[in-house]
Parts: sequence; structure tokens; C-alpha cells
Amino acid sequence: MTGGAQAFEVQGCFSDPPSWSMTDVSSHRRGLEVALFSDDGVVMPPLRTMLSGIGLQVVEGTLVPALIFWAMLHLTGLVWALLAGLAWCYLAIARRWLRGATLPAVLVVGALLFTTRTGVALAFHSTFVYLLTPTINAFVLAAAFGGSALLRRPLTERFARDFVGLPAHVTALVRVQTALRRLSLVWALVNVVNGAVALQLLIANHYDAVMLTRSLLSPVLSATAVACCVLMGRRALRAEGIHVHLRWQDQPTS
Repeated sequence: MTGGAQAFEVQGCFSDPPSWSMTDVSSHRRGLEVALFSDDGVVMPPLRTMLSGIGLQVVEGTLVPALIFWAMLHLTGLVWALLAGLAWCYLAIARRWLRGATLPAVLVVGALLFTTRTGVALAFHSTFVYLLTPTINAFVLAAAFGGSALLRRPLTERFARDFVGLPAHVTALVRVQTALRRLSLVWALVNVVNGAVALQLLIANHYDAVMLTRSLLSPVLSATAVACCVLMGRRALRAEGIHVHLRWQDQPTS
């Protein structure tokens, strides 16, 4: 996908709809539960499955390491707190690998970023530096999301393909592209708010409040952004004549 020019080329692609197959989405080969395509539109994964998966990742990747770091920081000091948090990240990866489960790219990238943060914090022996690094990352992500929207190459388009399974000829549609650019701005705003709140607390030396904010506020803002993705994406697809099938859970088979 290279932006507006390609979007223009496929405006009329649904005048003769492609022959969609329920197994054409490459993400299935990676073990992800993504959107499927049938003759009458897009069949989204069950909302219950998506929400439970998001909730598990929030607990595993945000709440637990934050609690471990906070507890060890007060019990043993900075060094053991950093090492304990890092150990949890790699334990989560090892558990998935040993069970033969798919390793989410988000978890792997998060572990690498956490390793970098830990190394920098150990080098400076500073809790402030450890907490400042993700704050800076939040502003960098905000700039990346906002810049991609202005350049008409929204990062959310890649997420729509990787995590939902929407193919290129769908994300290239004009109204879908517009929604993806707006959603990039939504994610930019989420990261600005995250970074600004954390920075203010860091400047005031409220380290416990920073960790609490990241554990509670960040998931709430992210969930809000995800809800915007679902609603705006559904509206854009419907505007292009593609019906979106949403359901809470799979229907039991008799």
C-alpha cells in the first residue's frame, strides 16, 4: 500500500467483487484469529475472544511487570527490581515458546525495548531514567502515527492487515483509507496524553504514580482507541458496500 494513488486505482474494485475465501487470509498461518471473508462481507472474530485476548496481554505485558517492579523496588532496591521485571518478560516469552504458541510481535518487541530500558537504567542507576524512557517512546510513537497520517501512509493500515487480516484491496479503498488516517491521529493523541501525564508525574518525582498511571490509564486509553478502530472501521467498510458481521461469541455447534 503506497497511499492515495493506489487507493484511486482500486475505487471500483467492488463493482465486480473478488472471490473471497474463508482461508485466504495469510494471518491464519501465524495462528492468529483474524477477520474472515465470505461472499456477503467481512466476518470479524468474536468480540469475546478479542477482548479476552487483549485483556490477557494487558495483564501479562503491563500489570504484572509493573507490580513486580514496584514491589521489588520497595523491597530490594532498583537493581533487583529491574532484573525481576526483565525476567518476567522473558519468562512470558519462554512459556509461550514451550507451549508451541505463537509469539506476538508486540511481546517480542516489548521485551527488546524493556531490555534496552533496563540496560540504560542500570548504567545510570536511576529510577527516573528507567521511567523516562517509555515516556519519550510515547512521544516518538505519537509523532510516527501523526506523521504517517499526514503523509497518507497511516501506520494503522499495517495494523489492520496484521491484526485483523484485511487485505490490501480493502485497506486501499478511499473511505477506508480516510478512516485509517483518522485512526492514526487517534493513536497519536493517545500517546501524547500518555506521555504528557507520565512526564508531569516524573517531574514531580511521583514514581509510584507514574507506574500506577501506566498500569491503569494506558490500558483504558488503548481500549478507547481500539473501540474507535472498530466503530470507524465498520462505518468505513459499510460505506464501501462491505457488510461487517460482528458477534459476541461463536455459535455452539450441535
